[in-house]
Amino acid sequence: MRGIRVRQYRIRLRYSTIVNYVSMLYRMLVAVGFVVIVARRLSIREFGLWGIIFSIASMLTSPVQLWIYWVQRFYSRGYDEASGTGLILTFAYWIPSSLVYLLIAIFEERILGWGFWYVVLGLPLLLLNVLDNYIMGIASVVKPELRGYRGFIYNTLRLFLAYILIVELKTGLTGALLAIEAAMLVGIIYTSLILTTMRALSLKFSKNLVFQWISAFYVPFLMVLQSFLRGGLRAIVSWVTGSEIPIAYLNVGFASEAPLLQASQATTPALYAKILQERRGSDVEVSLRLFLLFTSFTLISFAALAKPVASLYNPAYLGAYLLIPLVAVYATFNSFLNVYATTIHGAVSVDSRGIRSHKEIVKSYLFKVPLLRLMGLIISYGLAIPLILLVKGDHLLEATVAVLALIVGSTPLLAYFHRVAVSLVPHKSPYREFASSLFSSGLVFMYYFTSGATNLVISEFWEDAPLLGLHLTVAIVIYIVTKYLTSSWFRNLVKKGLEQILRFSSLS
Repeated sequence: MRGIRVRQYRIRLRYSTIVNYVSMLYRMLVAVGFVVIVARRLSIREFGLWGIIFSIASMLTSPVQLWIYWVQRFYSRGYDEASGTGLILTFAYWIPSSLVYLLIAIFEERILGWGFWYVVLGLPLLLLNVLDNYIMGIASVVKPELRGYRGFIYNTLRLFLAYILIVELKTGLTGALLAIEAAMLVGIIYTSLILTTMRALSLKFSKNLVFQWISAFYVPFLMVLQSFLRGGLRAIVSWVTGSEIPIAYLNVGFASEAPLLQASQATTPALYAKILQERRGSDVEVSLRLFLLFTSFTLISFAALAKPVASLYNPAYLGAYLLIPLVAVYATFNSFLNVYATTIHGAVSVDSRGIRSHKEIVKSYLFKVPLLRLMGLIISYGLAIPLILLVKGDHLLEATVAVLALIVGSTPLLAYFHRVAVSLVPHKSPYREFASSLFSSGLVFMYYFTSGATNLVISEFWEDAPLLGLHLTVAIVIYIVTKYLTSSWFRNLVKKGLEQILRFSSLS
């Protein structure tokens, strides 16, 4: 019977996690150039509108999760037509999402008094982002490292096009949007071709699956609401404040979010695919160790280098530097929640033979986990909106209270999710790895502080940025050497990595 045959794609947990994280590190390096081009070539108002456009696109991309969630679970369990059914639903969603996007564009024009056609120019960004989310959702349970491969292509092309369009052709915000849209299109084509050769994409359509997914829409709908609220923070803050200035500050603060969230996103696709196939505590432990390895250095670097990072955008944003470590703390908590939530969702088997009992689903953690995360975000907004109104007019303080509210809403869930994950997939918390990462990060922070890197200001990019790069290089060496000396697991990981490299070298 279909639905009980687990699809056995070869999921390489360590390999895919490392590939995805290296891709993320590459993205960070390349993004420096991209951010410098965009932030320094756009005015503060244009840069604020840039953030609003991305926030709107992020909000309207969220509903794709209504079917991606079930597609991943059903396809992994032997429903071949699940991928085609989800793909057709994704294309169909383009129509209503476009109409809502245009209505929001009119709304933003009335609030800000300008920018309508710039927002309209961001419509292809929404459509491509919707399709990209679906394609990457399939890749996550079939070949998770595709996320990393696609990342290398997208980020390289995005920087190249941004330089041509913004610096050489001086097209401003228009060029910034076109650069991202073109790069995203190429990334989608590449990933789609790979998945097609693996027969993971098709146009097979099943009404029965659609009816099942619609009947149980409430589970992913909770996740859609989460994504809507999380991704829409900047747009909603602009509505409450009536200004794009606090959004520009939030853009700077959220520079630390993506690298930290992507540390968990590098880990969770392979972990989810593995646990859908078989519950093994060792997979969770490996994922946590890899996550700690990546996150510790990133968190301490953003905390210590907040001033240089803020000035890297533009020296005008130096006053917003405290937002960077605040967002980094929020992103770290949220990343841990992602790892534990992924473990829980992968372990729940109430839908393994299809959606048969809604009562059982509602009683399960499939429903409880996203409900709790949504409640945390609602609490955050419940705190943020009145506090923003209380300090209205102080744009930096408006941005600050919004971030603090996010931290308050997410922190209490961490201990509960950890306990549930351990009960469903028994595993040990890597306390030794945590201690090793903490000690290594402490030495890195001491270096930043004593070397003066914490007070570095990037006034002229080509003059000052190389010094920041030098400090980062030294810090990375300190971190890796200390980790190697204090962690037997890390030494074993390095040994296996070198063996793989030597094996490939001998074959070539």
